[in-house]
Formats: sequence, C-alpha cells, structure tokens
Amino acid sequence: MAISTYAAIDVGSSELSMKIYEVSKQNGIRELTHVRHKLSLGAETYTKGFISYQTIEEICHILNDFKRIMEEFHTTSWQACGTSALREAGNSLVIVDQIKIQTGFQIRILSNSEARFLYYKALALKETSFETLIEQGTLIVDIGAGSVQLSIFDKGKLCATQNLLLGASRIRELLQAMQEEAYDFNALIDEYIEKDLLIFQKLYLHSIEIHHIIAVGEMIPDIYYYMKNAKPGFHGMLTIKMMSKSKLPKALGYGKTELILPTIILCRKITQLTNCDGVSLSSIDFCDSMVAEYAEKKVRLKPSHDYTEDILSASRNIAAKYQVDMLHVENVQTLALQIFDRIKKLHGLGKRERLLLQIGVILHSCGAYINEIQSRECSYRIIMSTEIIGLSHKERTMVANMVRYNKSYFPTYESLDDEFTREEYITIVKLNAILTTANVLDKSNRQKIQHVGVTLKDGILTITADTMADITLEKGLFHRKADVFEAVFGIRPRLKQKKSGKRG
Repeated sequence: MAISTYAAIDVGSSELSMKIYEVSKQNGIRELTHVRHKLSLGAETYTKGFISYQTIEEICHILNDFKRIMEEFHTTSWQACGTSALREAGNSLVIVDQIKIQTGFQIRILSNSEARFLYYKALALKETSFETLIEQGTLIVDIGAGSVQLSIFDKGKLCATQNLLLGASRIRELLQAMQEEAYDFNALIDEYIEKDLLIFQKLYLHSIEIHHIIAVGEMIPDIYYYMKNAKPGFHGMLTIKMMSKSKLPKALGYGKTELILPTIILCRKITQLTNCDGVSLSSIDFCDSMVAEYAEKKVRLKPSHDYTEDILSASRNIAAKYQVDMLHVENVQTLALQIFDRIKKLHGLGKRERLLLQIGVILHSCGAYINEIQSRECSYRIIMSTEIIGLSHKERTMVANMVRYNKSYFPTYESLDDEFTREEYITIVKLNAILTTANVLDKSNRQKIQHVGVTLKDGILTITADTMADITLEKGLFHRKADVFEAVFGIRPRLKQKKSGKRG
C-alpha cells in the first residue's frame, strides 16, 4: 500500500502553520503533527499595503524551522500557499522571490476563488453531513482575514457566491483607530459590516430560505476546539446559537481575541439576516483544504460531491442574472462539446479546457443585457468582474478573452493586454475557434440544429446537421467562420445538411 507523507504550509494572515499528513488510498488522510507560529502579515498588508523586509526575514526563519520538522517526518511531498495577505501586498513578487532564495520554498499565491474552492472540497471530503445539508438552503460563510465569502447551496448545487471585504483582520485594522473613541466597539463593528450584508441579503436571499449555516475560516477552528472542550461529547461540526460577544474570546485567551471578536460578530449578524437558528462550525483549516486537493490528485481520493457541476451551475446562474437566452446557450453548448469531443486529435486539449469551453459558451452573450452592439466587450467586462468559484484568475481571464473575440479573428499574442504564456494563448485560440463555429450553427437562436455528425477526411472537416429545418441562414454565414477555424486548425470545415427527420 503506497503511503505519502505530505506537508501543507499555510502562509496565513495571522499566522504561519504547517500540518504533516499520511495520505493513502486505503486509510485516507491522517494528521501526524500541527505546528503554528503567530505572525500578523494581514495587519501590515491591510494598513500599509506591503510587508516589511523584517517580516519577510521572520517568515523565512519560520519556514526553515518547518523544513527541519519536515525532515524529521521524512516528508515526501509538500506545498506552501499564501492567500490574501500575500496576494494583496504591493511587494508580493519580492516576498515570493526572497522566500525561494532563503528557504527553497516556492510559494503558490492563490486567487480568492481558488482558495475558497479548496475549502469547499475539504468540507465535502471531511464533513459527512455536507451532502445532506446542501440539499436544503445552506449558506457557507468562509471568514478569512481579508474577506468573507458567502456561498449559497440549494438542491445539492452551488447557486450563488459573493466575496465581501469584511475579513476579521481587515475589519480590526480599519476600525482599531476608532476604538478609543467608540462608546461600544462591538456596536461599531456591527454597524460597519451591516451595509454589505444587507446588500447581499437583498440580492441573493430573497428567493432562497436558509436552513443551515456552515462557518469555515482562519479563526473558526479555534472557536470550534474551545466549544468542543467546553461541551464534551460533540463530534464533527458543532452548532452554537447567538454567540456571545465577550465570553468566548476571554475563554480562548491566548492573543487572538482581536480577530475572534469580528468573526463572532459576523456570524451573529448573518444568523440575524437569514433568520437561521445557529451556525455550524467546521474544524477544517486551510492546511486541511490543501491536503484534500493533494489527496484527490495523488491517490484519487475524491469527495462524493461533484464540484465541476457546481462551477457550471454558478455560471448558469450568472447567465440567468443577465437574462441570457438559455435555450440558445444549451444548444450551442451541446454543439460545441460535440465538435470538441470529435476533434481531440486536432486540438490535444483535456478535461479542464473542455470545462472552460462550457463556461465560455454559457457566458458568451451575457453582455447583450448591457449593450447589444458591444455585447462581446460587455461580456468580457462582466466575466472579468464576476468571481467564479473553482476557476483561477488566469482561467477566468482565458474565458473572458475567448468570449471577447468570438466573432472575429483572434488577436496576435503580442497585441493582447492580458499576460498569458504562449501555451495558454494557443489554448484560448483553439477554444475560441470551436465556440465561434458552434455559435453560428444557432445564429437564429431557434435551435434548428441540435445534433451534428463530425467527420475528418482529406483535410476537410464535415459537420453534418441532421435537421428538417431550413438552415439557409446558417449555411450562408458558416463559410465566414470556417475561415477562423481553418486559420487555427489548418483544416476547412464544411456544413452539410441531412434530412433524415430522426433528430431535432
């Protein structure tokens, strides 16, 4: 039985922590040790905008200590990740470079959507009640140091997600200067967070009743373990109702009160807005999220929940928000995937790229809600401004550019403003060509062509539409898009009609 020893290192906003695990297909994930060192990176980033060189040296010193512990446990694999405190620091590139030089660790800085997605994967893998809970309206409250992510699940799928700059450390640093003047500092925090939460309530909670709230995040495990020790017999997630604003922080009493207090007030306020009785606390921390991703890739230890479908579901909800013609979208998606799957030898792309194609199809016409004439540019702006949980910032940018140029030749690599590798650029170009070809097959938005046959012979790609409908419009416009396809794949597509009457 193959057993891997894996170290997950979280360069967090309030501390650096490392967990070492044993990971195997048979036994799953077993934690071996947990070490942590308090270091307030978030306090520097959120107030000054950068991290000082003295702090960088301290980070490197701690990481070298972690390295010695890894050697004691004969660690075979590791990963070090940073989130908002590093991501938002103006000197993040310098920090990453110095860490690599002084420790040998290559820090992976995650986008917000990537980090939140890892938490959800860990929840599905570790919390046995997760699948049952999300069948009814469930709000996952992911409270980080820099922001809070509010994600709504219903009927087993992700419905909506929103990031708010209401993280525990950010709130504390912004309001700390007012603490001396405030008559009631807790009430000041409550007032500060209320507006953004009310906006979220109006936008997303009017049509879904919230039955459960699950809290995860940087401070939640500390509250969880205090509650667990205070009330023996608890297992799994703990539920607390109307958390105290003073008693719990004093009980924890080891220097984290300043971050735990905003966390508690956030949870308390969310319960009031949702009329939900209590908050279920998860003991999962970011290291647990990292090992969940590692276990999925290394030993195929996958959660039962299908998060790929969540990404697509969230994309469809974005499209619906902008009143996209969903019948057109579903038809173009079917046609695009049929073409993608049948020319694999030509494009050489994989499952992840197939998913990006689907998202591009779903969102390709959302900009028409703002401006029909400039719909592609507006679609690009909407996608770039809308977080899609599960996609990295780079992947979202790839989708946005795929959509932006879906009616014309794709610009040259040198002329693109966004930073892509040459490999990423070629991927976008290929997906764009497939999207453009599939989209013209439903130019009238009447779903006249619902199924196609694709054959490749003598340098000609024949797309056979089996339909009894009049597709004169589609045939007339297809040759223009054939030029785009030929420029990318080096073969000429040809649209042919077959009137068997057996399909759409």
